Amino acid sequence: MTAGAASAGAVRRAVDRACAAARGARRALARFAPRPSAFCSAADAEAAAVRGVRNARTFRYHYAALQWALLLASLAAAGHRASVLFLMAASKVLLVCLGLLAPFPRLALLRRFVAAAFVALVLADLTAAGAVANLMAALAVGVPVILLHASFRVRDDLEGPSTENGEEEEAAVVEKRDDGDVEAGPTRRSTAVAPRSPK
Repeated sequence: MTAGAASAGAVRRAVDRACAAARGARRALARFAPRPSAFCSAADAEAAAVRGVRNARTFRYHYAALQWALLLASLAAAGHRASVLFLMAASKVLLVCLGLLAPFPRLALLRRFVAAAFVALVLADLTAAGAVANLMAALAVGVPVILLHASFRVRDDLEGPSTENGEEEEAAVVEKRDDGDVEAGPTRRSTAVAPRSPK
């Protein structure tokens, strides 16, 4: 194999990885904010709390990535280049460690310890660099956005795809009514009544 062919293969693999990363980012963004109809107010305060807890669990990685990007942008704008490079390297190490520990469910406590050590390392670096104000600014921007998203983002399965078979549609309605969705209040499908079978 010539050097030109080897370099071409390396470039092709790099392009494939970049395309795969772009597709993954697009899917993550589409899940985070798919369409305007995926957002609505909750029926009451209890439903809003239930929805917020569920979304915090479902979109925790999205929220963390958003807050992390805001922190890095704040540090870069303030000229803390060394802190930006250090935190980016530390985040890569964290992802590698969590990826290695992911196949072992019994090591959940160790994963939490690694995440806690990472947070402590970030706070220590920001304190040493005098960038605590940048952290506060990032939190001031990110936390309201996260709270609004967690409070208004509804479940994707509230509006499932329509089916041509009436029986499948009725079965989906009955199943959805059995599951219940306390967070959304009455909806068009949840209030539908399946027709009784002829005797």
